[in-house]
Amino acid sequence: MAELRFGPKALRGTVPWLLRTRLRQIDSLLQVALKNAQDAPHDLAYEMENEHLTWSELANATSRVAHVLAAAGVKRGDVVALFAENSPFYIASVLGITRVGATAALVNTNLRGRPLAHAVEVSKAKVVLVSHTLESGLRACEELCQSLDRILTFDDNPYASLLANTSATPYPQAPVQAEDDFIYIYTSGTTGLPKPCRVSHARAILAGAGFGPLMYDFRPGDKLYCVLPLYHANGLLLGVSAAMLARVPMAMRRSFSASAFWDDVHRYKATAILYIGELCRYLVNSPPNPKELPNPVRVAVGNGLRPDIWPRFKARFGIENIREFYGATEAPGFIANISGREGSVGRVPLGGLAGWLRIVQYDVDLDQHLHDSRGFCIPCGDNEVGELLIRVPKMSAGGLEYRGYTDESATEKKLLRNVFKKGDQYFRSGDLLRRDTDGFYYFVDRIGDTFRWKGENVSTAEVADVITHNDGIEQATVIGVPVPNMEGQAGLAAVVPSGEFDPDRFWRAVSDLPAYAQPRFVRVMSGLATTGTFKIQKNDLRKEGVDPSSVDDPLYVRTKAGYETLNEERWLDVKEGRLKL
Repeated sequence: MAELRFGPKALRGTVPWLLRTRLRQIDSLLQVALKNAQDAPHDLAYEMENEHLTWSELANATSRVAHVLAAAGVKRGDVVALFAENSPFYIASVLGITRVGATAALVNTNLRGRPLAHAVEVSKAKVVLVSHTLESGLRACEELCQSLDRILTFDDNPYASLLANTSATPYPQAPVQAEDDFIYIYTSGTTGLPKPCRVSHARAILAGAGFGPLMYDFRPGDKLYCVLPLYHANGLLLGVSAAMLARVPMAMRRSFSASAFWDDVHRYKATAILYIGELCRYLVNSPPNPKELPNPVRVAVGNGLRPDIWPRFKARFGIENIREFYGATEAPGFIANISGREGSVGRVPLGGLAGWLRIVQYDVDLDQHLHDSRGFCIPCGDNEVGELLIRVPKMSAGGLEYRGYTDESATEKKLLRNVFKKGDQYFRSGDLLRRDTDGFYYFVDRIGDTFRWKGENVSTAEVADVITHNDGIEQATVIGVPVPNMEGQAGLAAVVPSGEFDPDRFWRAVSDLPAYAQPRFVRVMSGLATTGTFKIQKNDLRKEGVDPSSVDDPLYVRTKAGYETLNEERWLDVKEGRLKL
């Protein structure tokens, strides 16, 4: 019934955008923003604290950014790295990069050192647009900076500084096609340091067209509140794009604050919020706030909301509609929960759309799919856990194509061919899911070398790569381990030191990683067991975990002061929440 009710909304709000994109009437979010400026110039577009942009002001800012970039030598087909925190100017910068005909590489603001240098280098950007608060971290990458053509820095008032002397003449839009790369969003996978995922203009429009009318169900007078980083797909594609296509104003914050959340909701009169599961858990576990009820929020949209947190979040804050979804930045499909079934990531309408999504049997211990006598993957039955595969369309499907990464080998590794029949092709989600008898999907766990901590996906290969660049470590592997009463999995680094293990030296070695990726635990070993194909055996490490009573090797835990010995007393402090991770 929920699917039937949303059918007319899709026909009115989603399908027209897809047709306009297909008919080449609209090719980019920039064109949408400029059309909004034409039709509603004085309406609020985006705001944060004292910075407010109407649609006409946003359009003007994109022109001025394009003038600055063009003067710095940026031309059509180039890549510009954007290294900055959330702000309305961030959105103007992304669209300004489009206006000059370039692609924006959205760099994670937590990166420092080698991971930061790698992120910029692999994008092939020669110009970096950076906020003054992050400039020192960029400048510390001396070799990278020497290879760049320009570093453009802006302060808290870029309109009066970086853009102060730009031409008042509107910068002519560079011609772009819907299939061109719009942005690069970095995703943590299993192949090492962060890799840029290619997102087309069509995909950005599809995301906004799908989520605005269907998930948020935007109405006149609505306003979206977003605290998620705009360098992530959720913040930019499901926040900025959805608000833009619906012409609904969006308020944002530089970063999430549980204590300020409900004050902001009331200050901005937000009726919709965008979440990740960790955000909801923080709010539920926060002390009562006098402004949490009543509040104006009508709908919450996001992913990763744990089944045990869901009813508590809904009841405590009186939010009528919670719309959970499942997706990945590069995946050629997604699942959406429009009916409110608690704990589920959603259901595929009309019985599954002819094999678009399939769950197949997967042996976690052997780290491989199971096959039938003909060599094809074996579909899972109801409530059977397996890996989710998403069919790759043979032709572009208006933004649902699989574009992969800038690295062709990384793109290829996410594909499976000849899955159910000769010639078919599926995208590997890397996630274990199950489907119940009603067709609802439920997330179970991540496969292999990526785990989720503090609302971020952590690549174990990326962390291990940084650790092994430390002269004091001969071998290292990283896994995610569950911790009692904690969301997600905490990083455990199993290391083989070249001599005596030095916890202070290890602390310094991992300080280049984002805070969420720095291992919370260290296990010092004399050697790492491997398989016959020389893969490190991680399953035993996962099963043994970090309980000192069951692990004979020396263990360390990360504290504010550094890594200290993890004994049974300190482990009890972790389990009971006295030692914060």
